[in-house]
Amino acid sequence: MQFEFSVRQGYQLLRKQQKIKLKELASKIGVSVPMLSMYQNEVVNLHKEKEKQYREYILSAVGNIGEG
Repeated sequence: MQFEFSVRQGYQLLRKQQKIKLKELASKIGVSVPMLSMYQNEVVNLHKEKEKQYREYILSAVGNIGEG
């Protein structure tokens, strides 16, 4: 069986693996928790800059595995 994920679903999985809460991420990038939830569920889009911040924050958490 093969699964295909959208880009948003992939980032959502990474976020959950890193135990990053929606509240934490929303406050870091300056959007509301409901807005971020709707974004992840592909109901709404974020501004390009907010989307970039969202992705960078999640990737930076993945990059910090094993450090510290």
